[in-house]
Amino acid sequence: MKKQLVERIYTESPREAVTVLRNSLKVLAVVLVTAFLTELLAGLGLQKESLLMLYMLAVVIISVCTPSYTYGIVAAVFCSFAYDFFITDPRYGFSITLRFPIALITMLAVTLIISALVIQNKKQAHLALKREQRTQLLYQLNQELLAARNVEEIVEVTQKYIQQQMERSNVFYLKDPKEGGEPSLRLHHPQDRELFTDRECVRRVHQMFKVGAEQPEELLPKDRCIHYEAAISHGKVLGVIGLDCRELPLTPGSHTFLQIVSAQVALALALRYLSEEQNNLKISAEKEKMRSNLLRSISHDLRTPLTGILGASSAILEQKDMGEEMQEKLVRDIKENAQWLIRMVENILTVTRISKETATVHKTMEAAEEVISQAVSIVRKRFPDCLIHVSIPSELLMVPMDATLISQVLINLLENAIKNSEEGALVLLTLKKKGRTARFEVSDHGRGIPKHLLSNLFEIYSQAEDRGADSSKGLGIGLSICKTIIQAHGGEIQGYNREEGGARFIFTLPLQEEQEDHHES
Repeated sequence: MKKQLVERIYTESPREAVTVLRNSLKVLAVVLVTAFLTELLAGLGLQKESLLMLYMLAVVIISVCTPSYTYGIVAAVFCSFAYDFFITDPRYGFSITLRFPIALITMLAVTLIISALVIQNKKQAHLALKREQRTQLLYQLNQELLAARNVEEIVEVTQKYIQQQMERSNVFYLKDPKEGGEPSLRLHHPQDRELFTDRECVRRVHQMFKVGAEQPEELLPKDRCIHYEAAISHGKVLGVIGLDCRELPLTPGSHTFLQIVSAQVALALALRYLSEEQNNLKISAEKEKMRSNLLRSISHDLRTPLTGILGASSAILEQKDMGEEMQEKLVRDIKENAQWLIRMVENILTVTRISKETATVHKTMEAAEEVISQAVSIVRKRFPDCLIHVSIPSELLMVPMDATLISQVLINLLENAIKNSEEGALVLLTLKKKGRTARFEVSDHGRGIPKHLLSNLFEIYSQAEDRGADSSKGLGIGLSICKTIIQAHGGEIQGYNREEGGARFIFTLPLQEEQEDHHES
């Protein structure tokens, strides 16, 4: 730091010398011009008192145009001697009479008064300009702090502005170092690092976090090398700023600026923490809502088959003389409801396996037509009377997927198509290659999707809230599970009504080529 200070002195000394020379030349030029004018006007017969006013005017001009009293005083002395030499008798000679000290004292008084007023005005103008610059700087700082996306950006913006404005190394603690808080350093010179990393600095920062919000300022840690300022909000220390003050102590104006900055930082940190807390509460509320909707949907879908199983089994037990045909029908209903329960359990297990936040699956290269064949075979066993037409391309499509999950998607879509169509109606399942994706399509000729469900078809709550307590088994959570599985594979799914009647569901899965291109890029 001392080396930089010496370099600054050697750098600024020539500049000051040039400034002194320039102002001295101004004084000399004004005095010479005034002497020439008075000599010219004296030859025209102008009175001596009027010529004295010209020298007074010269003193005023020099006082206004120069930065200190010195130049005005020198000008007053020169003008007094010039007036005595050029104007008073004998001309072109000095006659130290009573008129000379009166003129000298008068010019000195005018010089001091004018210089004092000018210097005061310049100081006021300089302070006003400095206040305006700092106000603009604080406004920009406030805008950047409010626009910061996280706490780390708030620290970065704060340290940048402090270093730009004060040209000092600084440190920012967001957390008590005794509790694991790491400092954020912004160094004006690399060798300043040791100043902020010694034990004494850590101890003082810890003391600042401990007493900064509770004790008066005189009890806060003081260090002749570092000035500490706490960012306090609602009685809590949210951060501590340390400023290097070894060579250049803080001026009152700089101290005020740092206090304003720390207040803005405290406000920004408080708003950010409050926003994060609100977001966490919102996420928790959304999770709770999803949980309650999921439980409501599951309880509804479980109650319907359980009621059927209970009714059929009670009828078999109570009616001993029941015919074989009726008994077989009831047993078949029990089997169908049990299969429905198994599928519901599979869906619930899928929910626990895949979440929207961590939607990752283990994918292997699978032949798409084999997965389709497996899903269609399972559906046909459950619905022996269904008509499913499958259309696949001539080329073999190898798709990276979890075969079990994609098979479950196809089963859910096919079962929905069958249940929402008349008995014996045709269901179409088509596989195509479209660009770099495999396109699966399930279409039916049933009653279609209600219009009020189209906008949020794949949300759990949209179907759970739409059904009454006595409604039959509907889509359940199957479609939301389908969407989760497809998104986990990096694909898309959509559903809409066909113009000729019925519904159509389409989902796409990326092929291997897309993944290779992604890794290469």
